Amino acid sequence: MRHRHDEPDTVTEPEAHHAGGRKRATSAASSGSHPDGLRAQGLRTRNTIVRVARELLLEGGPLTFSQRAVAAGAGISVSNLQYYFPTRLAVLRAVIEPAIDAYLGELTRVLDSDASPDDVLERVLARSLSDAKDAQYGALFRHFLSFAAIDPECLKLFDGWYDTLTREIAKLLRTVNPAFDTADSLHVATLLIATADGLTLQSGSARFTQELDAMFMETVRCLVYENRPRGNAVR
Repeated sequence: MRHRHDEPDTVTEPEAHHAGGRKRATSAASSGSHPDGLRAQGLRTRNTIVRVARELLLEGGPLTFSQRAVAAGAGISVSNLQYYFPTRLAVLRAVIEPAIDAYLGELTRVLDSDASPDDVLERVLARSLSDAKDAQYGALFRHFLSFAAIDPECLKLFDGWYDTLTREIAKLLRTVNPAFDTADSLHVATLLIATADGLTLQSGSARFTQELDAMFMETVRCLVYENRPRGNAVR
């Protein structure tokens, strides 16, 4: 949100019609995923909405997810919820976007650390395996894919996330293995991400074993290190 607004923190759609408030309320609602201009109480209300929405999404999935259910769980009216998030998909994006930002933020911190490139790669792979086994992360990931199929804004977010993730991993791979050119590193990064995503889609499966973990790591190392010049240690 680019400007501050002076609405009451519990403004509802009917109230927004008075004193010229409708225009400002609509402007605030259209930026539901950008809380910069919200005051303290408004920000707490927004955070409560997102927390309740995340819980409902994980418990019941997208089919039973509705603005009415979120509003009831947050203890507010539907019109008040719509002040912050005008549509169901706006609420969903507010749930998913922080998970994406957190993942990319952690990846950036690892890539910018003082660890060797090989160690950084091992950390990234270990994180991928950990996420694949995380039931909540897996559920949010599957819901994200389903929303991207029906919502252009979610699809745009999805594509942007993968573009950033692929570029960052490819950059790391070129450091780990100088034999990779840009195209090679992007191809291998795409394969690594696709493999990790495939495991994530099977989160909770009994097929997850230590043997599978070891096979995943070994497969990745084969892709990454196969043509690396001699003199570069794997670890």
